[in-house]
Amino acid sequence: MDSVWTIALNGIIFFLAFGIICGLALAIAAKKFAVKVDPKIEAVRAALPGANCGACGYAGCESYAEAAVTDPKCPPNKCAPGKQAVADKVAAITGKSAGASTPVISVLRCSRNEGEVAKKYSYVGYDTCQGAAIAFGGPYDCTFACIGYGDCEAACPFHAIHMKDNMPVIDPEACTGCGVCVKACPKQVLQLIPKDAPVYVPCSSKDSGKAVTNVCKAGCIHCMACTRKAKDVVNMVNDRIEIDYDKCDEEAAKAGVWACSKQFIFRYTDPERQTNAVQEIKAEQAKKKAAAAAKAAQESSAKEL
Repeated sequence: MDSVWTIALNGIIFFLAFGIICGLALAIAAKKFAVKVDPKIEAVRAALPGANCGACGYAGCESYAEAAVTDPKCPPNKCAPGKQAVADKVAAITGKSAGASTPVISVLRCSRNEGEVAKKYSYVGYDTCQGAAIAFGGPYDCTFACIGYGDCEAACPFHAIHMKDNMPVIDPEACTGCGVCVKACPKQVLQLIPKDAPVYVPCSSKDSGKAVTNVCKAGCIHCMACTRKAKDVVNMVNDRIEIDYDKCDEEAAKAGVWACSKQFIFRYTDPERQTNAVQEIKAEQAKKKAAAAAKAAQESSAKEL
């Protein structure tokens, strides 16, 4: 019996000693081969929101923090969710110039419900936009239309998007402009624009005017009136109307809105302002029509005399 206890005690002593030796060896190795982390990287990482959204172009906040500190060409204002406040903090830590950070938000470039776009088939499968897009380009007659299964809502790390009537509604106050929703949309109907942008175009169709009117009552018919009135500010790029927001001022914005023949495609971002503008445009058109009618009546009367 004594021999059993002796063996057990010797075993305990052996494993205890072995554990202590291994622990000391690991501690020495960890200290010798430890990777030194620049405290600036840790400071930048702590200053970032931690969303890991990838809007900066890096894999996550950790990758961007490392680049901001170690890469002289990496600017401190690439964190869209953090905006100017974070850019200033990163600049202070890295010793770089923050520069001006323009806040951006996501907007929906589709008017499927307004345009009464019909379905060409009933989709049966995984309820995702990515899945539905594979089947003949999506279930709607307009192949550029929002599919409406909410991939963007699921992807948004800031819960700034919710679905209503199978269309995404973006909360401008919650949206940070990270761009994750833009990447998640297979139809590219979401676009980042400056938060203070006065106008936008809620249509992504690249089809011709006739093809658009055949499937949508609210689609851009590519009449090019806005590009002529707001020259060099509004352009046709890859068969889609695009606005150069670096050049877009109030004058160009008004020119585009007033030039649009449908009065709801090239529109103000402020709904109330758009409503008032449409009323003004219609009043101006009615005034011109009445003046033309009066002139025609006057000319007809003069001929009779």
